[in-house]
Amino acid sequence: MNEKQLRVGLYARISEDRDGQQTATARQMEDAQAMAARKGWEVADTFEDVDISAYNTRARRPEFERMLVALRDGELDGVVVWKLDRLTRQQRDLVRVMEACDAHKAFVASVMEPIDTRESYGQFVAELLVAQARMESANSSARQKRKSREQREQGRPPSTGRRCYGYLLRFTEIVPEEAAIIRDARDRVFAGENVFSICKDLESKDVRTTRGNLWRNGPFRRLLLSPTLAGQRVLDGKRLPGIWPPIISVEESLRLEAILNRRQAGTRRAPARKYLLTGMIRCGLCGGRMSAHARSDRARRYLCQKTPGVPRCGRLSTLAEPVDALVAELIFNAVDDTALRNVLHARGQQDDGLVDAVRRDEERIETLSRDFYLDNAITREEFFAAREGLVKRLESNRAKLAQRDSRSVLGRFIGDGSTLRQAWDAGSLEWRRSVVGALLDHIEILPGRPGRLPFDPGRVRPVWRY
Repeated sequence: MNEKQLRVGLYARISEDRDGQQTATARQMEDAQAMAARKGWEVADTFEDVDISAYNTRARRPEFERMLVALRDGELDGVVVWKLDRLTRQQRDLVRVMEACDAHKAFVASVMEPIDTRESYGQFVAELLVAQARMESANSSARQKRKSREQREQGRPPSTGRRCYGYLLRFTEIVPEEAAIIRDARDRVFAGENVFSICKDLESKDVRTTRGNLWRNGPFRRLLLSPTLAGQRVLDGKRLPGIWPPIISVEESLRLEAILNRRQAGTRRAPARKYLLTGMIRCGLCGGRMSAHARSDRARRYLCQKTPGVPRCGRLSTLAEPVDALVAELIFNAVDDTALRNVLHARGQQDDGLVDAVRRDEERIETLSRDFYLDNAITREEFFAAREGLVKRLESNRAKLAQRDSRSVLGRFIGDGSTLRQAWDAGSLEWRRSVVGALLDHIEILPGRPGRLPFDPGRVRPVWRY
């Protein structure tokens, strides 16, 4: 075929686009376009992969795959790249490219290297350069890992090139507005609210990530689990102090880790609650939990539903709306109570030693593993015998840490019922349930008296936690 009749595709790639402008791939395309013009080749298509490594075997390059299809289908007579390592750093990917080219005798040409795979010398140079690029990538990866380890040992902040939510770039300062959102989420998790509910609330307020996206469960959960928020790095499974300012305390970070990991271990997600007091209402006659249901006229109510095999009397019911409103008023009044403030303050001063106990057992397990796997100082039987008891105690203490007091959700509202009243309607149902659960163990519904109004406040008996 005449050189001037050849249809080529231009391929460009960059592993990390730091400025977000794709300037590097644009320069690659300009040089490849110029080479095609010199040769008289027609540019039939362009392929561009941004922020994708060619060395990482698990990374999928969509444009690379589309280029292979075009070669196999005969839509291209060749591919022009700026340098061969832009196309591939893996021998197996080079084989895939050459197999796609063989289908219609297509070729690969490089702007910066003497490569044209229509010639045997060009194929040899291509294979040699791919092997060299792979070695350079492996060496670079080893250097980066060593640098990362050194940064962690020195307590320096992560250097990913992307801003961490809650901090300015390079962790020089805390961003107050974002830090306030993180601390609010921390308090809500401590009080029992799930990450899904918090993300829904953030979406309603149009709170976004550093990339401008709405928060999703996975990324927000990973943010809350990150020791970075507590000013720490992790090396070999051990937390090390960092040199940047923390947004939350180390103890709070450990509590978040214990709570969120415990919830993640569950195999089933609890159904979404639709009533404020679901699971908290008790029948005053039999003590059983009252269910939440809607009547045929759509009036919501709580009732003691008699169920085969379940010890419930089935004799009491009450309208849900007035009970919910009454309980909310009780909560507003309670946070103004001086006695509550004193009790929660006293609890806050208690040191149950759980955090220190968790840390000590984590260090003991680490030392035990080193004695067995590295130093061969103990036998296999001694290792597993000692580890079993440590792991059991560690898991027990982590569970206690996760279940510890829920006073954090009340935070700024203690002594200020009017502020809580203003925030009540705007807050999510899960958050309101968390506030109720922080103060009330449960609510009993007592039997009504004949001749009374449809709703009698005297039937509602709160059972407080303090």
